[in-house]
Amino acid sequence: MWTQGVSRLRWALVKFGLVGAVTVLLAVVYALGVSWWYEPLAANGNGRFGYLWFDVQGIAPIGYTLFAVALGIVAGTFARRVLPAMAVTLAGFAVVRIAVETLGRSHYMPAKTLNYGLASSQGPNPASSDWILSQGLRDGAGKLVRENAQVGCPPSNEVKGGASSCLDQMAHQGLGPGSHNWQLYQPGDRFWAFQGIETGIFLALAALLVFLAVRRIRHIA
Repeated sequence: MWTQGVSRLRWALVKFGLVGAVTVLLAVVYALGVSWWYEPLAANGNGRFGYLWFDVQGIAPIGYTLFAVALGIVAGTFARRVLPAMAVTLAGFAVVRIAVETLGRSHYMPAKTLNYGLASSQGPNPASSDWILSQGLRDGAGKLVRENAQVGCPPSNEVKGGASSCLDQMAHQGLGPGSHNWQLYQPGDRFWAFQGIETGIFLALAALLVFLAVRRIRHIA
């Protein structure tokens, strides 16, 4: 209920500040806890860029949480009932999160490419926790002939026939001289840079929503 001694706008700003402070505190505790728990798994090569794990560790959950709160505040200034405001908040939060995750995240920084021979020992390092965006086999002209496939021929001193036999088999399958494995990826050491970019996006959206809420309150005051 709006009080007579305090303006509607000032009352709302105080409430926004209190809710925001408590939300940030809870989000920080949650994010730090999950990051600490997942650290051993990440060190064992599980990576941190997975669509599930990226979202629940680091500093990104802080941005998500503040965005959700701000979206709920804006919805509350327009809706006269709690349930419609909650429905709008949940739907809006899900749409924005999915859009950023699937359409924007992989483009925060230019991806790198890795090319290595079918019998090369210079392949990707699993311990680097790289985020593989796309991979496949390319022929000698660089044309992608097989998606989501990688070939690793063993050295000739490990298996009878070794690399020569393996490469002969690949040649019969259309992968002649010059054919190679190809990967498009985001390096694992960009994790914190990506966390910072995504957190900044959601903090900016939260700030915009709070601004809209303040304008709305001024309008109805």
